[in-house]
Amino acid sequence: MKKRFYATGLADAVGLGMYLSLSVLFFDKAVHLPNAQIGLVLGVAGITSLLGAMPIARAAERFGTRTMLTLLYLVRAAAFLALSVSTTFVAALLASAVAGLLSRGISPLIESGLIARAGNEEAVGSLARLRSLRNAGMAAGALPSGAAIAIGEAWAYQAVLALSAVLFLVCAAVCRTFDDSGHTAQGGVSRASVLRDRAFLRITALYGALTMSALVLGLGVPLWVVQETQAPAWTVTLVQVLNTALVVALQVRISKGSEDFGAARRMMRRGGLLSALAALFVPLTAFGGAATDLALVVAAALLFSVGEMYVIAGTTGAALLHIPEGRKPAYLAAFNLGFAVTTVVGPPLITASVGLAGWGWLGWGVYFTAVGLVAMRVPAPPQADAKATHTIGAAA
Repeated sequence: MKKRFYATGLADAVGLGMYLSLSVLFFDKAVHLPNAQIGLVLGVAGITSLLGAMPIARAAERFGTRTMLTLLYLVRAAAFLALSVSTTFVAALLASAVAGLLSRGISPLIESGLIARAGNEEAVGSLARLRSLRNAGMAAGALPSGAAIAIGEAWAYQAVLALSAVLFLVCAAVCRTFDDSGHTAQGGVSRASVLRDRAFLRITALYGALTMSALVLGLGVPLWVVQETQAPAWTVTLVQVLNTALVVALQVRISKGSEDFGAARRMMRRGGLLSALAALFVPLTAFGGAATDLALVVAAALLFSVGEMYVIAGTTGAALLHIPEGRKPAYLAAFNLGFAVTTVVGPPLITASVGLAGWGWLGWGVYFTAVGLVAMRVPAPPQADAKATHTIGAAA
């Protein structure tokens, strides 16, 4: 059963990787939208993605993971197929809005189904493996997109989106084979309980705040490289490749031990401090030549990537310990919204900070240090407190 969840997550990531790698150029070259309308389409898709996650999770708790995933993939395939043949602003806007509405709801269902019967230690490892596969899938999805961009014709862009729709249909077929038993919510727990769980919401907020490092690496560093350094332009691609390779190779290993709450908090702190150190490396490029700038950017990228993996491991481990039995879909959907909100508020902050030169990077260093230290104040779940009390009593 787990292999089918992994296969679904991988295929889903390949399909999304195809879209994300060429979406802006697709709207420009195939739909012929002006820049303002492209920004509006992408902005609306981002907003609808925030709106869909929790209702989808609650529907999965009621109707089952298998049923909802199958339905969601069928609708997503239809949305991407409609997008591939869109020729007007309205058509592209509607198709993108529907696709966005589903985008933040599918991943938590795959995750909750994968770890439905797993203990915390096994769950952490499974989610880490899933993330490694998804990163590899996103990278693989960029390959056909690169071919379409090289061809430069509208039909090539449309063909890639149609292919992604086919992949989502394959995902729907695989999801039909899942066993839904044990995946629905148990009675006696309010659907709104996640919104009243302050400790879990604090972890979710920290997850969003700390994963800002991924956006700084993916957006801020490339802008800095091409605008403010003498490093060659291909450094941007090298940074992306390094990040993907490190996540695929090390995420599972770094995640080991994060099922212990104390270790999870220390991982969050470590991730914040590594990200802070990475931010301080970047402005040092002002004092070097091309080779020095390249070395400094690579060093910063390595630190950001390792920090990101510690953040993911620590926040995931801490979040799992706070999730009540039978509520994984809703809680994981809420948890993923932490990063979703970051993708909305992060880009304008990051682009503005690049314009502040070294002071902007110093600000990010202070920010990640502060958030990493705040992570040590996250309260432990009741079972962890009980375990600690029992251990102290036994030692006495």
